[in-house]
Amino acid sequence: MLFTDSIFLLRFLPIVVGLFFLALAVTPRNWRARGWRFSLGNAVLAVGSSLFVACGSGPFIRWIIAAAFLNYLVALAIDRARQVDDDRVGALPEALLTLAVTGNVVLLGAFKYAMPLPVVFNERSFAVPQLLAPFGLTFLACHAISYVADVSRGHMPAQGSPIRAALYLLFFPLLCAGPLVRYRDMGPQLATRRATMAAFAYGVRRWLVGFCKVVLLARNLAGPADAVFRSSAGDLGLLEAWLGTFCFALQIYFQLSGYADMAIGFARMFGIRVVENFRWPYGADTVTEFWRRWNLTLVGWIRTYIGVSHEASEAGMWVGVREIFVVFLVVGFWHGPGWNVVVWGMLHGGFVAFEQLVLGARLDRWPALARRLYCVFVVLLLWVLFRAESVDGAVVVWRAMFSLANPVEPTSLLMTPIEWAALVIGSVAAVPFWPGSGRWLVTVDALTTSILILTSTSIIFVWRQFANTLLFLTGRRR
Repeated sequence: MLFTDSIFLLRFLPIVVGLFFLALAVTPRNWRARGWRFSLGNAVLAVGSSLFVACGSGPFIRWIIAAAFLNYLVALAIDRARQVDDDRVGALPEALLTLAVTGNVVLLGAFKYAMPLPVVFNERSFAVPQLLAPFGLTFLACHAISYVADVSRGHMPAQGSPIRAALYLLFFPLLCAGPLVRYRDMGPQLATRRATMAAFAYGVRRWLVGFCKVVLLARNLAGPADAVFRSSAGDLGLLEAWLGTFCFALQIYFQLSGYADMAIGFARMFGIRVVENFRWPYGADTVTEFWRRWNLTLVGWIRTYIGVSHEASEAGMWVGVREIFVVFLVVGFWHGPGWNVVVWGMLHGGFVAFEQLVLGARLDRWPALARRLYCVFVVLLLWVLFRAESVDGAVVVWRAMFSLANPVEPTSLLMTPIEWAALVIGSVAAVPFWPGSGRWLVTVDALTTSILILTSTSIIFVWRQFANTLLFLTGRRR
């Protein structure tokens, strides 16, 4: 069950949203005074998230629930051990942290790499959906590591309530494609947050933006990209290879950023703020800058919990090179099994290291247009390796991209009008051409809030009139 499925949009989401706000409405006032305002609402979200995972993971739900419960117990044990002033338990928190991290990594590796499952995205177009084998396990493992690590380091106490812990570990908006949210960022919001009509309106707008990205742009760009990467060497022309690669570059951006937008929107509907995951990556002018804008939460998670960064290190050149390649090795493995994806990550690491440790300040002296073209050129070439089924398949596309022997195939540009429209609109929407758009978005949020208030008021009025009529007809009201 994905965010774009009709069963999710027409059944699951309305029921969960309705029950959540109903739970807030019926929460006793004395609970609110004690800081328990969201206790019933969190229970609704935790149960809904468990059902969401069950729909996607099938028989593997028992493993996911068991993993979440074990991480909850380990975090409680770490928290209590840290509060005991006794030399005998001094090393216990670190031992429990090591045990929890090892268990999560082994569980993820066993399912994701030893026995990868079929993809769960309907639009099979690239390797990223293999993240979800079984559904939600990758994000559960990363959130579990964040949970026990933040508790062990003293950044946040463990959740005494299993409902709150389960809500962080299994929160359904974050399980399709992220973003990754650190426990220290989401933990305080589990007990206290603002679930207002304005927040709900913002969530609706972000969901709509993400939905349009996925359904209108990404899906229509998938066809040309798939056609190119399924072509054999003799059937692929120069323009066709470049066009298909460009379509895929836009497709994967709108696919992932669209799901991230929807996740941010759904979370905001329930009053939870989630950090941004993409900030106009195709507006970057270096590969290093690209990774400051692409999949921000993954890079931030690696920096926080593995302790390495893709930025230049002050400890020396070789330390910097090592850290950069560790980051992009993890990035490669994160994006799914397949050596071509791992090599894709390492090549990105090579370009980042070259920019920071060899070019340095000289890159800043390049003309802005030259830097932008260089970045786009490198990113496009590496997307070929990411999308291809193997390194050999990537070589076929690369040869076509730089071969003049067969520049244009007669059927290479036979795209439908809808696909051409998606390509043009996507090319404009993928770069930050609109610096003043924030003011318009505030207006859109205000209009959405007004519409929601009017709609909800109308529904309440109609329901009351219907109830009064029913009471009158049954003789209970005169």
